[in-house]
Amino acid sequence: MCLFSPSASADHVSVSVIGAGSLANVFANVLHEFLPEFKLHSVLGRSQEKAEVFASKYSCQAVFNIDDFLKEAAPVVVELAGGAALKDYALPILKSGRTLICLSSGAFADEDFKQQAILTASENNGRICIVNGAIGGLDFLQTCALQRGSAEVIIETTKSPKSLLGAPGLDGRTLDLTKRTVVFEGGVQEAIKGFPKNINVGVIASLASQKPQTKVRIVADPAANSNTHQITYRSALADAVMEFSGKPDPANPKSSTTAALSAAACLKNLYSPITFW
Repeated sequence: MCLFSPSASADHVSVSVIGAGSLANVFANVLHEFLPEFKLHSVLGRSQEKAEVFASKYSCQAVFNIDDFLKEAAPVVVELAGGAALKDYALPILKSGRTLICLSSGAFADEDFKQQAILTASENNGRICIVNGAIGGLDFLQTCALQRGSAEVIIETTKSPKSLLGAPGLDGRTLDLTKRTVVFEGGVQEAIKGFPKNINVGVIASLASQKPQTKVRIVADPAANSNTHQITYRSALADAVMEFSGKPDPANPKSSTTAALSAAACLKNLYSPITFW
């Protein structure tokens, strides 16, 4: 979902990234294998060791603070580092007039941050792109938002108990490893606070549908070998049930590999003469 849509074309595009973890590596590999017209320029990392390994592997510059990063960062910056990093770096990046592709959409559940980011982008010719991550159907949800009347949006996320370990919302509870268990049911704001690494998809669905009252259900299933997200939409205009199952990233079971691929697909769409909405 692009809050600001750039129109540009180029034979070669430099890209900078925030983060040097597993998803950043997936993203970089996708560029190398499928999108050679894009070249990694620099990586901003909090861990000097990880950033230097990443930079060496993908032939780009490693930078360790935002001021140095902005001196030479590419026109497009892709965030692959988590909500805390997005909140720390989004505003100065947007103030510099750059395009920011965001994977950690959960940060936008913070209404103050979201409004600050939109205002900063609009005042400085910056652009914010919130990618679909592990789900799809955002085009449908945005289309249906352009209608009068009420609508209901429910997203149910099912993951293995291992994927949910350590979430603040569990309050130290040990999950049942023998049966399917509903571990959370409530609103988006409460969900992202309790499960910040697991429910970005709920925030995305809420933003795309313009329904802040989107309902979230999180299920722990010992039999699950995929991260499954089911979105149910009901209104006078249309009803839909959309289900997406993605394999957990082996290096980061709280995330799906398709999340990093969605950032690469967004980047491709920004510069492509034809896009699919």
